Amino acid sequence: MALADALVAIPVNLAAADSLDRREQLMAAAARVLVRDGSAGMRVRDVAVEAGVSTGIVHYYFASKDEMLVDALRWAIGKPAERFAELRRDGDHLRVLATLLEVSLPHPGVLFDEYVLWLELWTAVTHDAALQPLCEELAGDYRDELVKLVREGTSSGAFHPVAPPDEVAERISAMVDGLCFRSVVGYSWTPLERVRTMLRAFACEQLGIVPADLPEMRLSRRGESPRAGMTNEEETR
Repeated sequence: MALADALVAIPVNLAAADSLDRREQLMAAAARVLVRDGSAGMRVRDVAVEAGVSTGIVHYYFASKDEMLVDALRWAIGKPAERFAELRRDGDHLRVLATLLEVSLPHPGVLFDEYVLWLELWTAVTHDAALQPLCEELAGDYRDELVKLVREGTSSGAFHPVAPPDEVAERISAMVDGLCFRSVVGYSWTPLERVRTMLRAFACEQLGIVPADLPEMRLSRRGESPRAGMTNEEETR
């Protein structure tokens, strides 16, 4: 089945939209610069140009480049946890699992950029131990939502995990990290569609789900079904 209302699961675009306040616009601009230039190459001046403001405006909202880096990462990477929490309230555990796996994939566009930001954060943590708590906090948000989903699905009888629910959730989370980051880096043996197939198969195996029972979810515009021949990039725009 196609997910007609998948827009609820697609991240807020990192563009400086009218709905964002000035600080969020600056964090969105900083996130775009991070994706483009990396944390080492990010300069306050570049963020100002990206946001269309003066460097003085940037300095007004952020005391230092490090503060801007941390806030931009927290703002951009922290968005998925909010979406996953809403998905889990759906109540149809198989549907929620299928949707969560789909929006965990690095689809071209904002979803891909979020993975690039994660790579930047991991790199920054290796050089600055003070960032480790932030990294763990943000990673824990995703892990915790998956743990809750597996627990609830097990209690309802939708899942039949092959090991304790928390351990199975940890395994699925680790598989998502390993395969999706390989895809983002560009390993030839982990193209997006193969990653998608492997993640769904692994989740079914670990949760005791008949693969045919896991809904087929694809990102699409709200109220529309994905059109035949549409690329992932076109679907997520």
